[in-house]
Amino acid sequence: MTTAIEVRELPAQRLLVKKTTCGHKEIGPAFGKNIHFVGECFRASGAQMASMPMAVYLAWRDSDCDIAVGCKVEGTVTLTQGCEWLDLPAGPHAFASHFGPYDTLTETHQALMQWCAANDRKISGPCFETYPTDPGKEPDPTKWQTDVYYPV
Repeated sequence: MTTAIEVRELPAQRLLVKKTTCGHKEIGPAFGKNIHFVGECFRASGAQMASMPMAVYLAWRDSDCDIAVGCKVEGTVTLTQGCEWLDLPAGPHAFASHFGPYDTLTETHQALMQWCAANDRKISGPCFETYPTDPGKEPDPTKWQTDVYYPV
């Protein structure tokens, strides 16, 4: 289920990420593997996670995509494990929450892209998702919340 679409003004965000290319059906496993590397990187530096995990979709092709998986970090980080910094600019973002399993997220992305087209909002950069619900703590996928943002 997709909530009503709204525009939210977001501040600039600096994320500690690990980038990868994967097939569309491999996004979940790639996310898990790469968020582990990000965690190892900030923990090795004594830093702490300062946001919920995020996936930034850098490029989307017919059969695969480039993603950056990470989070905001509090503290100083020495880059290891192939991690790097990714800066997301401030500005307006078309936003909606998705409630349900990850394999139905396409519905929310399509709704946001259609809304942008219908409202003369040009998508100006990579979209991203944040994950307020931890599937390890909430076993019912119908309760999983994913927040989806498109810079406009």
